[in-house]
Amino acid sequence: MRLPLLLLNLGVAALVGGLAGGVVVAVGSRGVESPRTEPSATARPGSAASEWGPLQDAIDRTLPAIVTIIADLPATGSGPDAVQTRNLGSGIVIDEVGHVVTNYHVVEGASEITVSLATGEQRPARLVGDDSPFTDLAVLQIPSLGLRSTSLATSRDVRLGEPVIALGGSAIAGANSANFGVVSGVRRAWPRPNVTLEDLIQTDAAVNHGDSGGALMARSGIVGLLTTVVRETPNGLPIAGVSFAQSTDSIRPAIESIIKTGRFPRARLGIERLDQHVEVTPTLAARQQLPASQGALVTKVAAGSPAAASGVQVGDLVLGFNNVQIDLDTPMVNLLKDVRPGARVELQIVRSGQPVVVGVTTSAE
Repeated sequence: MRLPLLLLNLGVAALVGGLAGGVVVAVGSRGVESPRTEPSATARPGSAASEWGPLQDAIDRTLPAIVTIIADLPATGSGPDAVQTRNLGSGIVIDEVGHVVTNYHVVEGASEITVSLATGEQRPARLVGDDSPFTDLAVLQIPSLGLRSTSLATSRDVRLGEPVIALGGSAIAGANSANFGVVSGVRRAWPRPNVTLEDLIQTDAAVNHGDSGGALMARSGIVGLLTTVVRETPNGLPIAGVSFAQSTDSIRPAIESIIKTGRFPRARLGIERLDQHVEVTPTLAARQQLPASQGALVTKVAAGSPAAASGVQVGDLVLGFNNVQIDLDTPMVNLLKDVRPGARVELQIVRSGQPVVVGVTTSAE
């Protein structure tokens, strides 16, 4: 099962048609027309729910620091067939110098990023750094004049049943939103393509497309970065009220390092990113006649990377990492996450039907 990410994808085309899962708007002589949406009411606590009271002041303080991320991807095609794709998500201004945290999947591959403040003012943004594929985190920076910012609280004390609010940007209703719920799970893990995100906070607060990168706020402050909404079980049964946020404590070291140095040192192979390998499933193995029904199939080796220097090849099927079996429950990226940069690892590979062991000294790039 693949989970829907929480960004809103807008395909801008000159012809009728569009991208799967996206909203298509046309470019004509009047320019780009925004999709029409009815204003949605912001959830408010009821008079009987007195436990929500202390959160109202926190919402008033924090909501102005929630922004909308507009990520324009390079156009595909040319002339009348050109298609421009735009991703809309949310973000959080976390300091007075204009750093904004959001999800990497919101800005991945963007050629231009714009941040729309709660006031509606738009400012250009640059990508400072990211922690992909290990977490779904990116740090942006925008001009800082007159910004409203907030800080991130610790997530270590979050408890089951605790009231929380999901704060999102203006992608859907044209204004920032606050949706109330409770914490329904802590320290959860959930699969994404090629990686399992860990130390997630689960909530039943309403989270919608376009909220990705927004804030999950408790009484103590912001405790999570909204990242995933679950619509169905692994067996395809529909479910509701399950969303995940990356806990602040799990992403704080990466945020601080990226702000300070532009990167967060991780052990790198050159085959760990989403476009460099695919997770093998029994279906994929049968379709491509692979020698095993699990592992990581190498589709691209980064030039100049440790994997390239060690002779890893496209088409290699990596079955093990330091003699630990790679499968859907134990992705290669999660095994690499625990390795220090510069350490030597061994990959157990099947190449042209033959077992091969390749030693790779990781880098921090």
